[in-house]
Amino acid sequence: MIELSELTKSYGRVRAVDGVTFSAAPGRVTGFLGLNGSGKTTTLRMLLGLTRPTSGAALINKVRFQELRHPARQVGAVLEQGISHPGQSGRAHLTTQALLSGADRARVDPLLEQVGLGDAAEQRCGDYSLGMRQRLAVATALLGDPSVLILDEPANGLDPEGIAWLRELLREHARGGGTVLISSHLLAELAQLIDDVVIISEGTVRYAAPLDELYGSAASRLRIRGRDPQLLWQVFEEAGAQVDTDGSALEVTGLTPEEAGELAFDAQVPLYELTTDAPNLEQIFLGLVNAPASVPAPAPAAVEEAAA
Repeated sequence: MIELSELTKSYGRVRAVDGVTFSAAPGRVTGFLGLNGSGKTTTLRMLLGLTRPTSGAALINKVRFQELRHPARQVGAVLEQGISHPGQSGRAHLTTQALLSGADRARVDPLLEQVGLGDAAEQRCGDYSLGMRQRLAVATALLGDPSVLILDEPANGLDPEGIAWLRELLREHARGGGTVLISSHLLAELAQLIDDVVIISEGTVRYAAPLDELYGSAASRLRIRGRDPQLLWQVFEEAGAQVDTDGSALEVTGLTPEEAGELAFDAQVPLYELTTDAPNLEQIFLGLVNAPASVPAPAPAAVEEAAA
């Protein structure tokens, strides 16, 4: 379980993170989304005890990361690339990490196979591709068999097969009761993986809720082509809809397909196309992060009261 309560980080007069509150629950994959400079990485670093918060609490299994008795056995993290020594082999790297963390060294070879590095176990890490280094980073995070995974852009450098592999690995971890918090800029891929979403912009949480609720909060857009687009535009706007065009069709928000069809029929304009273009995660995300900060965001997901 991950719980953040009013987490704040200030650098002088600049607040990089401002009152961030959300939770990531066991058995679910939570996506943490934000543009560069949004405070996302700073938040993750505070959660992992790498940056001291100015105020607030960041808890893992009810305690701060620094208070975990065996952190590598409870939390696996991927925050940066290049964590391995370039002169070590993949197997030597994992063996060293097992010795340092108190993890079972017997897990090294099975993990190398699990992440697809079995044939490259004796290859120098410095000769690994970016995707191979990411696979090794994931193996390192899994070394202590932790219940909580915190991953910052873990799909960087992975090919489509590798992304599909990572998606299934994280889903399986959640199905086993684990907690997964993942950030990624690959929003189309993330939409296939996550259960819950947290969107941060300018250091504040703009949205925190199940992904299904986020999709439901965004209005669907109609794509409409007809014999007289100018008349349709006028009729739809008079009915209170918002109308735009992509150059070949009208893009209409604020009407159901039935309402649009009836309005076109009453105006005696034959329609050539009437389809629903449901917003995708990227469209919703950009709409939220680009909205003025003074616009109230949907209420964050409930967070259990954090320890002082």
